[in-house]
Amino acid sequence: MSTITVVAIITAKPGKREELLNIARANLAAVRAEEGCIEYGLVIDVDGFGPNQAPMGPDTFAFVEKWTSEDALKLHFTLPHMADYREKSKDLIADRAVHVLKSAD
Repeated sequence: MSTITVVAIITAKPGKREELLNIARANLAAVRAEEGCIEYGLVIDVDGFGPNQAPMGPDTFAFVEKWTSEDALKLHFTLPHMADYREKSKDLIADRAVHVLKSAD
């Protein structure tokens, strides 16, 4: 099996990004402790990077994740701390795009 990479782009409702980020930050340790989690982090735009950047915008952030397998990722979605995150964040999210990727090397 190959490593699975996830890029989940989350757009908060206007003015709610920091509140949503705080909910996500509170969940980081639990996710990073999951079996099969290689990397799990939150990223936002680098301000003023220049013409090579396609900014996500002031209400948007992303999760960048790496998992040892599809099974580990599937299990991740079923765990209680993820259900708690979904419940706490559902009214703050305007849009989400979850990209589940594998190596093309």
